[in-house]
Amino acid sequence: MFLFVAFAVVFIMHYVAVAWTCLNMPFLSLGLLAKVLPFFLTLAFFAAFIIPHQIQNDYTYFMQIAANFWLGLLFLYFIIIMALMVPQLIFKLIGHPIPFGLGPLAVLAFLVLASVCVHNALKEPEIKEITLITDTPGTDGIKIVHISDTHFGETVTPYRAAKLTKQVNELEPDLILFTGDIFEDTGRYTSLFVENVKAMKARLGKFGVTGNHEYYRGVMENMDLFREAGITPLQNKTVQTGKINIVGVNDILASGIKPQYFEEIIRAGTVANNNYNLLLSHTPLYLEEASHNKIDLMLSGHTHNGQIWPFNYLAWMKFKNLYGLYKKGTTNMYVTSGTFYWGPALRLGSKNELPVITLKEAEK
Repeated sequence: MFLFVAFAVVFIMHYVAVAWTCLNMPFLSLGLLAKVLPFFLTLAFFAAFIIPHQIQNDYTYFMQIAANFWLGLLFLYFIIIMALMVPQLIFKLIGHPIPFGLGPLAVLAFLVLASVCVHNALKEPEIKEITLITDTPGTDGIKIVHISDTHFGETVTPYRAAKLTKQVNELEPDLILFTGDIFEDTGRYTSLFVENVKAMKARLGKFGVTGNHEYYRGVMENMDLFREAGITPLQNKTVQTGKINIVGVNDILASGIKPQYFEEIIRAGTVANNNYNLLLSHTPLYLEEASHNKIDLMLSGHTHNGQIWPFNYLAWMKFKNLYGLYKKGTTNMYVTSGTFYWGPALRLGSKNELPVITLKEAEK
């Protein structure tokens, strides 16, 4: 059923793109070829997505990259067409149809926006410095690097992973915390991604939790990759390092974790040792529950801040804490837009970022 719906959606997007372009370009027409082209484009698109999961070599690897770009660019062009169709319909309804085709304008807008999207996605993660006040003795000056949604694989290459490792190590963090969706590719380049993450250094250690993508290819396999990369996986458990308790929660949506169970996990971890309580949760939900259970800082990802506008509005409808720093009671929450991106190397209205959180003891 899912495959049928996905095929139908992609076909409709292809059909609208081809038909509208033919009708709005002075030198094109909606002939037989244009009418059947969307069907063959959709078949080719799904072949480019499915074949690399069955056969892994250099050719299928590039097929996978092409399929991801294809999906992103198709969506971008579709949104541009929808935006141009609105004035077309309005002017037609008031009896003054636009006297020229808007096709060339759509193509120009597409080329400009696509260039901006690719430029944004290929930039190194922007360091986002955040200072938070701490009342916990022994935590002053602790520097935390928050890594999330790297989606290593497909369009996020080992070369980019190596540059990230260099960027992280130059920051000299005390803690590196991973909030899920780390290893997207578990095939031909997995060992390179693992070695790069393994090379990241932190005085107090590296810890991480599952995201929804860890479940798509097998949680146990991904947790093994975490361990190989030097990341201690926290699957609904807590670890103490220095004066910090790190509570890790499995992905809320993929695991079906309800608020009551979420609070039980936290209460089991926020032991009465006067430590700084830090919560890792891939999905940015249950801030209120965290605030009721002695959490000082909650770190999340998942949303990508929409990644490609206007998805941020759709994502906000589901996740009110979409991106940035939030506060509930004495609990701070930071939701990152992601170290990289999912799927196509495209970002519009969002950015790759690397949050660096420094704890500063309150003045007495």
